[in-house]
Formats: sequence, structure tokens, C-alpha cells
Amino acid sequence: MQIKCSSCAMPFALSKDEITQMVETFKANPTAVHYDAQCPKCRKMTKISKKQFTLNPVYKKMLEG
Repeated sequence: MQIKCSSCAMPFALSKDEITQMVETFKANPTAVHYDAQCPKCRKMTKISKKQFTLNPVYKKMLEG
């Protein structure tokens, strides 16, 4: 999953482990609205909304299954 840092605007990809952790976070806490991903360049947190995550059909299936 490609995202752009909200602080330094550097694009970066989330690893499979981070995506798995994000799915587990959303499944464990259904009221969670975002996940914080750390930028590899500036180390600031970038929020990824649950809505943004579920726009991808593959990730949406991961949340449902």
C-alpha cells in the first residue's frame, strides 16, 4: 500500500507485516477510525483512515474475512 507522509510529503509503502497489523487493529477495535503509520524519513506518524483502507477490494476482503 502506497501512502504519502502528511508531514514531509515523502511517498512510502507499507510492508505486509504493517498491513497485517493494521487489519488486526481494525478487527480488534471496530470503533477505530484510523491507523498510525510511521514515515521512514521523518519518523512522524501519518494517519490512514479505515475508509481509505477499505477502498481497495483486497484489503476490504481482509477485514471481512
